[in-house]
Amino acid sequence: MWLTLNPQKHRIFCYEADLKVRLVESIAEHKSSVTSVAFSPNGKILSSASRDGFVRFWDLPEFHQALAVKLDSPALSISFSPEGKRLAIGSYGGLVSFCHISDQKIDKVIQIGQEVIQAVAFSPDGKFLAIGSGVWSEVERRFATGSVKIWHTETENFVNDWKEFDAPVNSIAFSPDGSLLAASSWDGLVKVWRVNEGSCQYAVRAYMGWTCCVAFSFDSELLAASGFSYQPMGSWWETPILIWKAKDGVLLTSLKVGNLGLISGHHSPVNAVAFSPDGQFVASGGNDKTVKIWSVSGRLLCSLEGHIGLVNSVAFSPDCQILASGDSNGAIFIWSFQSVAG
Repeated sequence: MWLTLNPQKHRIFCYEADLKVRLVESIAEHKSSVTSVAFSPNGKILSSASRDGFVRFWDLPEFHQALAVKLDSPALSISFSPEGKRLAIGSYGGLVSFCHISDQKIDKVIQIGQEVIQAVAFSPDGKFLAIGSGVWSEVERRFATGSVKIWHTETENFVNDWKEFDAPVNSIAFSPDGSLLAASSWDGLVKVWRVNEGSCQYAVRAYMGWTCCVAFSFDSELLAASGFSYQPMGSWWETPILIWKAKDGVLLTSLKVGNLGLISGHHSPVNAVAFSPDGQFVASGGNDKTVKIWSVSGRLLCSLEGHIGLVNSVAFSPDCQILASGDSNGAIFIWSFQSVAG
């Protein structure tokens, strides 16, 4: 194991000699929690969404900020269209805004009642936008139900509305081959639909608490989920990141380390999970303010420390050279990522 320290008060623990990670940028433009970070398909832009209502765009490789878009409510989720020309933004008030990337201006807004839009995802062919939301129950004074709606981007009509959740949907992902759609919710469930058939393929209870994020591997073979289960004495750190076979929901492995000497996994709920484009790694971010890098087989390879806030989102660049992480303190960390063996 080797450890990197520097005056910026971040630490990098690498447990594999052939993995090299370093902090190259720390961005603190947002005034509130960063809810999502995403790279454009061509890898030239990093976008970030925040509860301060701003969606910001950063030009790579210098990470100079381009124009920012200001919403009237917190920005909760973002998704680039596959050709990289538009960005979908989910927010409060049932609003989904579409931003044109060339001038960073909102060119269309659709509204879905007064739902909270916590998740948006374009299909790989760009024909559909999946929207995950939650509905507030005035009687019960809580978010009572959730749904997944499918918006046809060409006809601009809803073609499906799956109201199959007893809690808000907080994460959505299409498989890269476009055949499957996965969604997670606050009730600990993960449901997977076969897109062409519009039918639920399977459902699994991932956690006895919340499921926070779902992600497919880039070959569409694996599906990962992060979250937490309620444990005695608040021992949330024992909650693993789960990886299933995407086609049938058969559990393959759990990413969990706990306390094993110098190697330590997450010690609190895990908010974010992402596969690397080359299929070798999984990144995760949690309430313990750390980012972890794992092998797909389950080994913890690296632990990245330095975030002051809870880590809400992680994303790999398309060339797998950069890992971005956003936190509840409004900061975005940019990590240089290199696998020497690869």
